[in-house]
Amino acid sequence: MTRSISGFPVFFRLLAGVAGLTVLAGCQSSAGMVKITPTPRTLIYSYVIASGMARGQVMSGQVSRERLVQIVNADRAALTAILNAEYNPSGVGLKNAGQAMENFLAVIEPTDPTPPSVVRR
Repeated sequence: MTRSISGFPVFFRLLAGVAGLTVLAGCQSSAGMVKITPTPRTLIYSYVIASGMARGQVMSGQVSRERLVQIVNADRAALTAILNAEYNPSGVGLKNAGQAMENFLAVIEPTDPTPPSVVRR
C-alpha cells in the first residue's frame, strides 16, 4: 500500500468527502417548504427600495410625461396600501399592499432589459 502525498489516508479523505456531500444535501429544501410571509415592515422596506429605483429613472431625464404620471400614480397607490396595512393590519390589507407593490415594480421596471453601456472618458 502506498502512502498518499498528503499524509492523510485515502479512506479518510473519501469518508470526509461523502460526509461533506451528505451535509450539503441536507441543506436543500423543497420549494413548498420555504414560505415568506410579508409584514408591513417588509413592505415598507420594499417600497423604499422601489421608490429609489423610480427616483433614479426620473433623474436620468429619459422618462416621458406619460410614464412619469404612471410612476407617480403607482407610487401613491403602493404607499397608500402599505400605510393602510401598517395602521390596520389584516390579511386582506397585506395582500392588497403586496399587490400594489407588485404593480409599482411593474411600472418602474426598465423598458429595455439590456444594461446600459459603460461611459468611457
